[in-house]
Formats: sequence, C-alpha cells, structure tokens
Amino acid sequence: MAKNEFYRNFSNRKSFNNKSLEADEELVPVVLTKEMKVTLKPMGLDYKNVETWKFPNGKRVPVAFIPNKIGLIDVYMKFFNEEVERFLKHKEEELSDDLSLDKFLEDIDDEDGNGFDPTGTTENEDNALLMMIFELLIEELEKQDSSMAKIIRLLSEGFQKKEILEKIDLGKGKTQGYVFIEKTQKTALKIYNEKFRN
Repeated sequence: MAKNEFYRNFSNRKSFNNKSLEADEELVPVVLTKEMKVTLKPMGLDYKNVETWKFPNGKRVPVAFIPNKIGLIDVYMKFFNEEVERFLKHKEEELSDDLSLDKFLEDIDDEDGNGFDPTGTTENEDNALLMMIFELLIEELEKQDSSMAKIIRLLSEGFQKKEILEKIDLGKGKTQGYVFIEKTQKTALKIYNEKFRN
C-alpha cells in the first residue's frame, strides 16, 4: 500500500470483529500473523475484514484492523511497518514457493497449529506492547504534572538525574530536584502497578 494521506487514517475500514469503536478509539492495521490470529480469533475475528496489501515486487501481506487509543498512531504504524518487513523477510528466507493468501488463511484456521507461522516469535509484539504501555504511562503522568512525564521520558532515553535537572527547569534547588525525580519514579511505578501490570 502506498503511503499517502490515507496511510494514517483507516476510518473507512471495518474492525476485525465488526464492533463499533469507542469515542476515544481509532482503527490501526496489524499484520495477520499466527500470533495475531490466536489473539483476535476468540474476540470474533471476521476474515471478511482481512485485506491484502501489495508491497514492492508484488508481495502481499494479510492485514486486519484493530481498535487503538487515539493519539498513538505513530507507535502503531512503526510497529506495523516492522511487522511487514519481518513477515516479508521471513517469507523470502523460509519458503521455497510463494505462500498464497488463500493458503495463508487456510493455515490460520488450522486448529492444531500445523499451519504456516510467518513470525516464529512474539518479540516484536512484546516490544510494541511495552511501547504502548510506556506511552500510556507518560499520558497518565502528564495529567498529574508535565514535568513528571518529561523526567520519565528522559530517564528512559538514558539521561542521568544531573542531566535531567539541566534540561528541565523544575523551579527547585538541586537537592529538591533530586527528591522530585525520585518522587516521579515512585509515582510512575505506582501508576504502572495499578493500571498496567497484569
């Protein structure tokens, strides 16, 4: 699928299970891998809503659409593009014959799990989930104090506390600044444990 003005707006598509979106949700594309099928099938995956997107050299990728909180499209599209690359790369390396979409969808319905697995790992899904949780955590911190959100983002990027105090004007002395950073870390951990930890 060519990147155009519609590449970030999928409102003209149907959700994988035909359910209506909440007011704070939008649809995002996902590569319909075996792991994704295992996740979506119990929630009512409707194969009529699966599309085939063409990529360079005429290669095809099965795509479904899932609800997502509005405002995280960049995170999802980055993950989606990585999944497409991984799917196409795996297809080239592992298959001597091209896998047709029909065969792929047949294999997806294979209840005993003997169908083609284009991924073999959930590492990318796990990483994407962590990225999404992190962004939701940042949003929660932003509601309490924008400085807290900035501090956690900078810590995640590897900045030391001293460097953070140089980058963010907290309106506090050095010692109070360190105390505030520690308070921010404790607050972030509390939010994570209460809202995002399974």
